[in-house]
Amino acid sequence: MQNKNDALKFRPVALPCGEKGSTRLYTTNLFVGGCPHLCKYCYAQGFRAFSKSGPRPVAMPAITSVRKWPRKIFLSSASDPFHPVVVKQAGQLLKFALQAGSFVVISTKALATPEIVRMLSRYSDQVSYSVSLTSLNLDRNRILEPHAPDADERLHGKKENGQNFLCGIEQLAASGLHLTLKVDTIFPGFDDADENIARLLNEAKLCGAEAVTFSYAFFRKKFQKKLSNIPFLQKSLSEMNEYQPIASGMGFSLPLSEKKVRLSYMAQMAKDIGYQVISTCSCKNRIQSVSEGIPMRLDCHFHDRFF
Repeated sequence: MQNKNDALKFRPVALPCGEKGSTRLYTTNLFVGGCPHLCKYCYAQGFRAFSKSGPRPVAMPAITSVRKWPRKIFLSSASDPFHPVVVKQAGQLLKFALQAGSFVVISTKALATPEIVRMLSRYSDQVSYSVSLTSLNLDRNRILEPHAPDADERLHGKKENGQNFLCGIEQLAASGLHLTLKVDTIFPGFDDADENIARLLNEAKLCGAEAVTFSYAFFRKKFQKKLSNIPFLQKSLSEMNEYQPIASGMGFSLPLSEKKVRLSYMAQMAKDIGYQVISTCSCKNRIQSVSEGIPMRLDCHFHDRFF
């Protein structure tokens, strides 16, 4: 018997990006109790819904029994919708939601199946798709994102016997989808080094990314010890010394004044490389404006509005 707590739920997003005009954004997660990527910096680890017993997938009947679909759905706020354990459920959910006319906002580190990509391409006007990738540094990603696909796979997909069987930015863009590179989560003094950002932006642009959103890391006090055990984050954590508002409370991050300077600099780099839309996440970066000269949007989930 299915646990009632495992039922699929749509929750309104009580964040700056959660409402645009008259259309409210709703979110749902295909995992209960956490995310299998186990990223060391994940803000959602502080949520009460995260279980000590680990994540478990939502049951399929919970998806097929939905009677009324929200007009705008975000996949997902606290887990990855295309993780291999739930990618079948994701395909089922997307099929019903898109057929019902919902607009779907997807944020993922995982790879999409060709079947899902074909379906999304048929409904491209109803899809906003972002791939999260902050660095091409293999050691960094292996430590901070231990169970997520590597950078090359997120860019170029994963091939077997010369055939694409899981799709990255390159295949997604080739299908006609508008792709956003989500440079999140940035650790100051490490991830935002000029060489790292320039190489990442160029690689993703060559693969077909049209938009980019930047967001700096933040942490809550109880997670500081876990992060401080990672040697290459020592300098970053020392710079993240301002206790500032975020959408879900308060956290330590790079001081807002310095954050604004660095975001403006990265925005200029992205503009020079040819990105059409440049934004930052207003949930994690509570700043009124970012740059005098570079048009950075403070609404990372709504790139569909600007293509």
